[in-house]
Amino acid sequence: MYERMLNKGYLPNVCEIQKYIGEKATKYINSFIGNLKNIYEVKTEIKFPFGNKYGWGYKVNIKAKHLCYIFFESKAITVMIRIKKIDNDFCKSKYDELSDEGKSCWGNKYPCGNGGGWIHYRILKNENFSDIGKFIMIKLNKELEWIKY
Repeated sequence: MYERMLNKGYLPNVCEIQKYIGEKATKYINSFIGNLKNIYEVKTEIKFPFGNKYGWGYKVNIKAKHLCYIFFESKAITVMIRIKKIDNDFCKSKYDELSDEGKSCWGNKYPCGNGGGWIHYRILKNENFSDIGKFIMIKLNKELEWIKY
């Protein structure tokens, strides 16, 4: 379940990706990118980063700054994002708004830096999509209008 696209020797096209991840996950990706494009110049490119276990995904940049990866999975997507330590009132308020699942994801992050870390969060339902919006806001330290599809 949730197998990733692991054939590094074959670059999937957009139609193959959409078929693999399914209609719901495709809508989540489109909403994710659309929400960011309302404010930023967003660039996505298909990458196979970090060795053979992560598989194909979109690298998402705002201008030239890396924001996150969105990995393609069978009937799902997982967003991998590095977040700094939650150290100001805005970020604390966004953390407090996370669902229990989102808070658990933060608690189980892969540590990196001074109190921050890497989050791997699978988007399966609207609550997860709302949480990833809050994680993006924490990373950017900025309030965004985060519209669900």
